Amino acid sequence: MEFKKRLLKHSIAVAVIAVLGIIIELFVFNNSAFMHKNYKVTYYKKDGNNNGFADRKLGDNRAAVVVMDSAYIKKMKIEFDSNADFNYKVKMVVRNRFNKKNDKTVEDKYYNCLAAANLNIGSSVEKIKVIYPSNVTVRSITIENNVKFNFIRLFFVFFSLGLIYTIIVCRRLVTGRIEYVFLMMALCMGGIMVAALPESFRSWDEQIHFNRAYMYSYGETVKYSEAAWRLKNLDVPEVNNVEDRIAVRELLDEEEKEGNIVKEAVKDNNFITYAGRAYLPQTFALWLARMTNMDFTSGLMLARYLNLTQYIFWMFLAIKSAKHGKRILTIIGLLPTSLFIAASFSYDAYVTGLVTFGFVMIINEFTDADEKVNWKRILAGVCGVTIGSFAKAVYIPLLLFLCFLPDKKFIDKKQKWMFRSSVIIIFLVMMSTFVLPAITNAASGTESGGDKRGGDTSVTRQLNSVISHPVEYTELLMDSVITTAPEYFLGRNSRTFFAYLGGDKAVLYYLSLIVTLFVAFTEGAMEHHLPIARHLKIALACVVFCVIALIWTALYLDFTAVGLNKINGVQPRYYIPLMFPVVLLIENARIKSERISEFRYNQLVLMSCFIVLAGMIYEYILVPCCL
Repeated sequence: MEFKKRLLKHSIAVAVIAVLGIIIELFVFNNSAFMHKNYKVTYYKKDGNNNGFADRKLGDNRAAVVVMDSAYIKKMKIEFDSNADFNYKVKMVVRNRFNKKNDKTVEDKYYNCLAAANLNIGSSVEKIKVIYPSNVTVRSITIENNVKFNFIRLFFVFFSLGLIYTIIVCRRLVTGRIEYVFLMMALCMGGIMVAALPESFRSWDEQIHFNRAYMYSYGETVKYSEAAWRLKNLDVPEVNNVEDRIAVRELLDEEEKEGNIVKEAVKDNNFITYAGRAYLPQTFALWLARMTNMDFTSGLMLARYLNLTQYIFWMFLAIKSAKHGKRILTIIGLLPTSLFIAASFSYDAYVTGLVTFGFVMIINEFTDADEKVNWKRILAGVCGVTIGSFAKAVYIPLLLFLCFLPDKKFIDKKQKWMFRSSVIIIFLVMMSTFVLPAITNAASGTESGGDKRGGDTSVTRQLNSVISHPVEYTELLMDSVITTAPEYFLGRNSRTFFAYLGGDKAVLYYLSLIVTLFVAFTEGAMEHHLPIARHLKIALACVVFCVIALIWTALYLDFTAVGLNKINGVQPRYYIPLMFPVVLLIENARIKSERISEFRYNQLVLMSCFIVLAGMIYEYILVPCCL
């Protein structure tokens, strides 16, 4: 009977959310169409007395001028006649909410491969002046203020209302199964990211990761279609609104359907490297899309979504399995930057998910300090960290923390030393995969490595330089690590930053930071406190520093000019897999939140994560790319 009541209550809530979502989409996001005149007008060049635009010479450029009665313009479309891409400006005389005239300028780029240029205006306009190169002709200027139903925005509203309802009402779920709320939030908000992100890659090195996944999706011969070649070479028009997004999708899908092969590349073999296995979900999606004649852009979306679900799966397992730190893991897993990377072409999500899961399983052994070693859990921890480190071996030192398990966890000293020896051997084998080749090449003088994009970079020569100046490099390393640590662990670039889409929303960043610090200092006093002894914290700090030193050293060897007194290429996102270990170093059981129940505590964490994530997605992905 109780179950039926809950089912009825939730069913009514779903129906109310659906209706409310449609109302918000129609009457809130399209309020300009109801508050102002609903219209669509196209202006052509004046010919006699027709009401069109005047075409004038303006210095070295030309200007198309439209003078009209004041009207609210939501969207503008300009059709040019040109065989080349070019930049143009739209200068307008607008009236603000106090009916005062102001000048407004919008700058944009026209792409020859698209049918028209589209702009979001959102102002009451009296005069329009389109400034463009003198060798270009304007065919028409269309302005409009109509109701436009946006399904991505509608689902964003549905998911947002549903998640708010879940966090406020579903007490049992929020209190005892926080990992399932994480799962819902990550799948819903991450799914919106995947649906809204443009095909013009905006994440870090996304074209490189796409190219690797694309190559793995073929057998011996890789065939680049026109669409794939565009993506590989970052030749896809950047979009600023939903009309441009649709035009780009149609362009790529049409080029793929034409079946023209731009280039063929023959691979040495069909073996997928250990590092390359991070791309398997993305590779499978691209292969499946090609085999089933799926639209090219739908295949891209599927590849991104499978990468996202891979990340969510491992983070869900980490939170569910954690005997300690569920809330801080939830915060880390729902960081806007973490989900953004997972919703793009990358291997960082694979690394973060697996390494975090593996380290959680390792920490669980320290939580159950009075029990003997759980070999299944140890195996899961070792496999998680090791497999996650296949793509980035710099994280493998996290395994060494297993060497500090208490003696009482083992049957006898023989078992303890055999265990520690095995951990060290795995660590050395993984380290040898990128250290040994570099040392061998340096000893033999063989030139290797370096940044393929150019510059005076070489792993061999850089390593020789480091060996010749050990003190100087140590000073450089320590200075780099110490000066950047606060920014890289706590700054916006590792929390609320969306690469080339930006992420400077200070309010959301500070909310994320405050909640993270609050949980980091208070979760230790909750039910499953992990009493890490001082010597274990020192050991963990050494392990974390070892990982950080390897990150900086790897980037110095590979991406920094030989002998440069600066380390290039290190980014805050590389520190995300280290956030959980660092929180374990600073937490304690002395700061308590006795007046707040576990439900309210979890509610605070989840609602904060939702506000930050939803706000960032709307501000930096939906508005510029999909509205």
